Amino acid sequence: MNIRLLAKRNIQGNAQRYLAYFFSIVLSVSIFFIYASFIFHPDVVHANIPGGQLISRGLIAAEIVIIIFSVFFIAYSNAAFIQPRKNEFGLLTLLGMSKSQLRKLIYLEQTMVSLISILVGIGLGFLFSKLFLMAISWLLAVEQPISFVYVPEAFIYTIVGFILLFQLLSLLSLFHIGNAEVVDLLKDKQKPKKTPFVSKWLIALSAVCLSISYYLAATMSLNNSYRVLPIVFFVLIGTYFLFSQSIVALCSRLYRKKKSLYGGTNLITQTNLIFNIKDYSRLFFLTSIITAVILTAAGTLFMFSADLKKQGMNNIPQSIGWVENDASIYSVIEPSAVEKTLKVDGFKILYKVNITGVPITHMLPHMRTGESNENRSLLISESDYNNVAALRKIEPAKLSGKEALYVFPYGGLDYQFVQKGEQKELHYGKQTIQVTMIGQRNQSIVAPIKSATTLMVVDDQLYHEITADVPLKEKVRVRGYEVKDWEETMETAAKIEKMSNNPDHNQLQTRAPVYQEMKQGSILILFIGLFVSLLFFIAQGSMMYLRVFTNLEDKKIQIHALHRLGLTKKEIRQILSAEIRILFFVPFLIGLIHAIVAYVALSNLLESNLFVYSSMVIATYFLFQLLYYQVTKKIYERAVINSIK
Repeated sequence: MNIRLLAKRNIQGNAQRYLAYFFSIVLSVSIFFIYASFIFHPDVVHANIPGGQLISRGLIAAEIVIIIFSVFFIAYSNAAFIQPRKNEFGLLTLLGMSKSQLRKLIYLEQTMVSLISILVGIGLGFLFSKLFLMAISWLLAVEQPISFVYVPEAFIYTIVGFILLFQLLSLLSLFHIGNAEVVDLLKDKQKPKKTPFVSKWLIALSAVCLSISYYLAATMSLNNSYRVLPIVFFVLIGTYFLFSQSIVALCSRLYRKKKSLYGGTNLITQTNLIFNIKDYSRLFFLTSIITAVILTAAGTLFMFSADLKKQGMNNIPQSIGWVENDASIYSVIEPSAVEKTLKVDGFKILYKVNITGVPITHMLPHMRTGESNENRSLLISESDYNNVAALRKIEPAKLSGKEALYVFPYGGLDYQFVQKGEQKELHYGKQTIQVTMIGQRNQSIVAPIKSATTLMVVDDQLYHEITADVPLKEKVRVRGYEVKDWEETMETAAKIEKMSNNPDHNQLQTRAPVYQEMKQGSILILFIGLFVSLLFFIAQGSMMYLRVFTNLEDKKIQIHALHRLGLTKKEIRQILSAEIRILFFVPFLIGLIHAIVAYVALSNLLESNLFVYSSMVIATYFLFQLLYYQVTKKIYERAVINSIK
C-alpha cells in the first residue's frame, strides 16, 4: 500500500459523494472548451463570419464568468470534502502518517479527480462543438455553415487554465488540514453543537437591507440604473443575515412551540434543523443568491427576447418613416415610390402618416446637471397628434388656449423634462410664444428623427396663429407607413433605403432591419446565457448534493439508533424527506422573492407587464429544481434506509 494507491481507493470509496461535483466540473470544462473553440476559430479570428466578432466578445465575457464561478464552487466543494473526513485523517496521522504525507494524499486525490474531470470535459466539449457551431451558423443565418476544425488554442487554454485553477485551490485547501493537531481531527465530530447565537440587531439589519434593496429595485428606471450596485450590495448583506440570524430565530421560535414540536416526527426534524442551521446558513446563502441570479438572468434574457417586437414598435412608431426638412418637396424619397415598392412586394399598408410642423427652440433641464439648455422640438397641432395617436391606440391629448404637451420618444427613460403648470417660452424666428405645460409623455407617435425627435403639441387655434405666415418650405414634414407583417419587410426595406437620398442614414428609418438585428443579437445572447445558467443550476444542485452526502455516515448512525428505538421506515423517510425539502426549497423561495423584485424593476424599465414571461421562467426552473430534489431524495433515502438492519 502506498499513498498513490490509497488516494485511488479513497476516490473509489467516496464515488457517490464525488458524483455531483464531478459532473459539475465536467460541464464547466465542456462549456469553456466549446466557447474557446469558437473564440479561436480561424473564421472568427479573420472576421470571415458576419457577427462573429460580436459573439466572440459575448463568449469571452461568459468564459470569465465561468472561471470566477468555478473558483468559488471548487473552493466550497474542497472544503465540503475535507470537513467530514477529519476523523479519517486523524486516524491516519495516529497510525504514523506525517503531515507532509497527509497533504500529499489529499493533493493526489484532488489532482486525480481534477485531471479526470478535465479530460472528460474536453472530450465531451470536442464532441459537442460541431452541434454548437451548427447552432451558431443557424442563428447567424450564414450562407455556409461554420466549419468544424481542430482549434489547438482551445485545448491549451482549457487544459492549462483549469489545471492551474485546481492546483492553486488544492494547495490553499491543504493549509487548513495540514496545521490541525491529531486530537482536533479525531474529536472534530465529537464536539457538541451549541444553539446558534441570535442577535436582534443583525435581524433588524437584515430586514432594513432587504427593504432598501427591494424599494430601490421597485422604483428603478433607466435614468437611475446606477442603483444596480447598491441593490446587489444590500441584497447580499440582507440575505446573509437573513439565513444566519432571522431563520435561526424563526427555528428557535418553532422549537419552543411544544404542541407542534411533539407531533409526529417534528421533534427530530426540528431538532436536527436548529442544531445544523449554522452549517446550513452558508449553503442557503450561496444557493439562494445563485437561484436569484439564474432566475433574474434567464428571465431578463427571455423577457427581453419575447418582448422585442413590442419594443421595436414602441421605439420605431412606423414600419417606414422619414423626415423632410423642406415640407414643400420630397428630397429624401417620394411617397409614391415607397407605396409602389410595398405593393409590388405584396405588403398591405395599414395606415399612413403625413403631418407638418414648425421647428422651434425652448429651454430644458439637462438630465444630469439640471442646468437649462436650448433644445429643438417640432411644433405640431393637437389634431395632427390625436389623429396619429388614434392609429397607434394612444390616449389623445386634450388642450385648450395656450396649453402645450411635450412628447419625448423614449418610454424607458423616466425623466420629467417639464412639469405640469410650468410656464415655457417657445421660440420660432423672432416670435416668442408663452405656453402653459400640461405635462410630458414619453411615447413616440412618429419617426424620432432629427428635428422631429421631440414634439411640442399645442391647441389647433394656437398652432394656426403661430404658423399662419410660415411658408411651407420652412416647415418640416414627417411621413410614415405602417405595414402588415412588417417583420418580413427586410428586403423591401433594403430596396427603399437604396432608392432614398439618405447618404448619412439619418433621415429615413425602417423598423424591420433594426428589429431583426436586435432579435438576432438577443437570440445569440439567450443561447449563450442558457449554457451559463445551466452550469449555475447544476453547480447549485451539486452544492446541495454535497451537503446531503458529506454527513451520510453520521446520518446512518442516527437513523439506525432511531430505528432501534421504534421508528418505522415510513417515519424515517418522512424525516429524511423533510430535511432534504428544507435544504432545496427554503433557498429557492428566498431566491424567487429576490428574482420577482428584479422582474418588477425590469417591467418598469421596459414599461411592459412581464407577468406571463416571468411565470414561464419560474415554472420551468421550479420543475428542474423539483426533479433534482426527487432524484437526490431517492438516492439519499436508499443509501440511509439500506443501512438499517
